[in-house]
Amino acid sequence: MTGRVVRAALVFVAVLAFASCGKSGGASVGGVNVCAMTAQPDALFGPHAEGVTGAKLDAFAGSCSWRSADGRRGGDVVLYTAQSMGSTTPAEQLHHLAQAWDATTETPLAPVAGLGDEAQIATDLPGYQTQIVWRKGDKVAAVLAWSGDPAITGEALARRMAHATAF
Repeated sequence: MTGRVVRAALVFVAVLAFASCGKSGGASVGGVNVCAMTAQPDALFGPHAEGVTGAKLDAFAGSCSWRSADGRRGGDVVLYTAQSMGSTTPAEQLHHLAQAWDATTETPLAPVAGLGDEAQIATDLPGYQTQIVWRKGDKVAAVLAWSGDPAITGEALARRMAHATAF
């Protein structure tokens, strides 16, 4: 794995770990309010779901961490824009994330139809997580989801989150 791919994977994890800078109703800190981009979070995470907007770090324009009130479902959305990626193209950013995820799972990545211009899904990641990365025009988004709720799998939640995120 190249240093750039490792860096992209570590930055993704770091942003998700530090995504506690403000409630979803407020503006993000130095970036895009990604929580406001998720349609009907109660339908995804149940009543009283809480979204926390994260700070802009490195190549991220913004992020949002969602948790259900009962703690059985969770997901994170990270957005990259042309401005936040600098000289990295959207296709390169998607490739870097997909390659990093591919190195952490034995299940082959798969394309996701009907989601942006290009999309990949990684399943069976550590912690029973599913991650989806997709590109639409000059933006890239990544979703990480997990579920301990018998009513929905982490993969189904990730797919629903990706389709509910408008950018």
